[in-house]
Amino acid sequence: MHLTGAIRPTATNELVAADHDRGSAYAAVAALVPDGFELVRAHFAMKDGTTTATAEIRAVRTEPITAEGADYTAANTALQAQVPDGYVLLHRTITG
Repeated sequence: MHLTGAIRPTATNELVAADHDRGSAYAAVAALVPDGFELVRAHFAMKDGTTTATAEIRAVRTEPITAEGADYTAANTALQAQVPDGYVLLHRTITG
């Protein structure tokens, strides 16, 4: 059996922006997200009339991996063994 999967990095980065309210603070921090990343979480704090948005971003790129085994269990074990530290297996598909 042949399995194909996709992995992506799990590392995250933090961005911070501030503005006068939650909506505009969110827009400001979202504008800082570079190409190839997605905003996965935002936390808001207000002090002295300024709202600060602290955002967590992660890479959206994925990488394909493949593995073979005598049956699904063996192929899945082989596929999971290829996932390096700092990556997550997003999905797997039987391809043969």
